[in-house]
Amino acid sequence: MNPDKFVIAIGIGIALSGVPNAALAQSAPARTEAEPVEVEPIDAERVYKAGVKALDGQSYDSALENFDQAIRANPDFAAAYLQRGRTYAALENYGEAIADYSQAIQIWGEAAVQTAETKALLADAYFYRGFAFYQLDNPIAAQADLDEALALAEIAPAYFYRGMIYHEMGDASGALADLNQAIRLDSRYADAYLNRGSIQYDFGNLEAALSDFDQAIKYQSDSPIAYYNRGFVYADLGEARAALADFNQAIRLDPDYAEAYVGRGLALAALDDQPAAITDLETAIALNPSYAEAHRLRGDLRAATGDFEGAIADYNAALATRPSYGDALKGRADAYLAADAVEAAVLDYDAYLAINPTDASVLNRQGEALARLGNIEAALATYAEAISQNPGNADAYYQRGILRASLGDAAGARADYERAADLYLRQGTAAGYRQALAGLQGL
Repeated sequence: MNPDKFVIAIGIGIALSGVPNAALAQSAPARTEAEPVEVEPIDAERVYKAGVKALDGQSYDSALENFDQAIRANPDFAAAYLQRGRTYAALENYGEAIADYSQAIQIWGEAAVQTAETKALLADAYFYRGFAFYQLDNPIAAQADLDEALALAEIAPAYFYRGMIYHEMGDASGALADLNQAIRLDSRYADAYLNRGSIQYDFGNLEAALSDFDQAIKYQSDSPIAYYNRGFVYADLGEARAALADFNQAIRLDPDYAEAYVGRGLALAALDDQPAAITDLETAIALNPSYAEAHRLRGDLRAATGDFEGAIADYNAALATRPSYGDALKGRADAYLAADAVEAAVLDYDAYLAINPTDASVLNRQGEALARLGNIEAALATYAEAISQNPGNADAYYQRGILRASLGDAAGARADYERAADLYLRQGTAAGYRQALAGLQGL
């Protein structure tokens, strides 16, 4: 992210006396050898202003040259250090930027009188240095500087970046509080709305997230990520066509946005256009061949159409990138089971359950696989664990009833079928209820 979009206007001109600079003597009129050469002193204020103008025009080499001259003319020119730091930051030379910001902080911090103006300038310097530390992935130093900046002045971007640090540290509530403050100070702060919407989405506050993404798009209509995020909110709200429109817009704004193709693929799948969904996932994979989620989702779609070989290939690709990718392990296990590669399915279910041991639905399928291998005792134990994890697991009771009946345990089978029938009836699962009744009649 370009720090210049968060520039806080300094708006100060410091008139300081210059010191001689021999480099400028070349422009002096010719003198006789007997005459002393007078070197014109540099006007630090003038070259400083020229540097600011060059920086604003993104002429960074010229800006550096002017700020260098201003600092040589007056080594205590704090504003010149600050602006030279901004120039280095624009060139992504954050180490040099931090050194200059630190020099500005030292000069202003040692001022004999701390005026309101000096405190405001210090706040700016702490903010910029905090931003530089953030860019260098040093969140502790970044937060310390942003804290200092906010103790001196209310700066919307300082709240924003501190909020980002809180979020990265897992403190979503702290992040939300800081983003609220950033928006309070700047009601048009598109990035703050975008990130606050993402946190609201994580909290499950879909309407609040939708409102924030609306605002982000209002103030930054060319942001593909805002449309992408809003598309997922619409998808979760069951508005697949609105989601599709947002993913389309994200792709129009950024045709290489692999994640947006995945989002659009999911929306198309929800609208029962499986071929188009698979095409979008293929595009995402072409843009990013190691995109594990795209491979996994294409595997899911292939499995749903009966292409288990293709599905397994996609799950393999996903797991090559993320070996502990639970959803890919589960999908591949289901595909193996459907393709009658039962032993391979059991191994994948084992690997998945090592990561997610309480997933009752997978325990059900593991029980089915073990039963198909003839390992009845292990299957019974697996169904018991599935019921323990979810006492309302009608399928586990029904499948265990089948196994108990096959072992001649009529009483145990009856109890399981009756419990399954009761649960299916309460859950409105008519087909399951009929199956459980048929099991009872067969005893």
